[in-house]
Amino acid sequence: MKNAPIALIMVLAALSAAPTPGQKVFEYEVTAVKRKLLLESPDGEQQLQVGDLAHSGDILRTGSRSSAELSVPARAARFHLDAKTKFRLAHDRPGVLLEIERGSLRAVFGALPGGQDEERLVTTPSAVLAVRGTEYGVEVEKDGDTTVAVFEGTVEVRDLGGIGEVLRVGAGQSTRIRRGKQASAPQAHGLSAGDWDRGRRMTGQGQGGGQQPSGLGAGRQSGGASSRSSSRGGGSKRHGG
Repeated sequence: MKNAPIALIMVLAALSAAPTPGQKVFEYEVTAVKRKLLLESPDGEQQLQVGDLAHSGDILRTGSRSSAELSVPARAARFHLDAKTKFRLAHDRPGVLLEIERGSLRAVFGALPGGQDEERLVTTPSAVLAVRGTEYGVEVEKDGDTTVAVFEGTVEVRDLGGIGEVLRVGAGQSTRIRRGKQASAPQAHGLSAGDWDRGRRMTGQGQGGGQQPSGLGAGRQSGGASSRSSSRGGGSKRHGG
């Protein structure tokens, strides 16, 4: 009986990590890995390889000087993950594919199969990002502040607390969302997707100032390797357990 409380805690933890009834469960295939992509589990972290599958509710992170790519065919989505990025896969909110805790990535969305028009969302501690076929980069700082740079299409951005109105950010524009604040007005960022993958970011975020490319994000080498590796094949095996 002494172990009963511990067992109960383990059951509750498992239930909290599982998708809620009615929530769709998606498979996320690992299509590229440089160095380390790690899956959190009750037994510790497991390293994932190309061809492994992760599922809704899983928590993953990339290691230092690492990068990876995940593909979600059911939602025509690809995520190019940069170093030191931690995130949860679609969990308990309809439409959400990724919940980013910290780090950065580039997301690419194509047309949904079968003419579907379901919402596809990415969330951060400060923002909700909705797309309709687009490509953008998102970076989440330690305090939860978020920067979004759009390369193709349009992203609808709203602060997580619903303080401001929904903001439409178009190709070539970026916005910054501070935790507990509304999103800033869109500004030109002057970056390409390749610049983003090479670790370039924006500076000059102050009011009235344009954004200029900056060589931040040292050690981020994800883009080229991930993009070139995205077409590599691999088995479809579930990660260890």
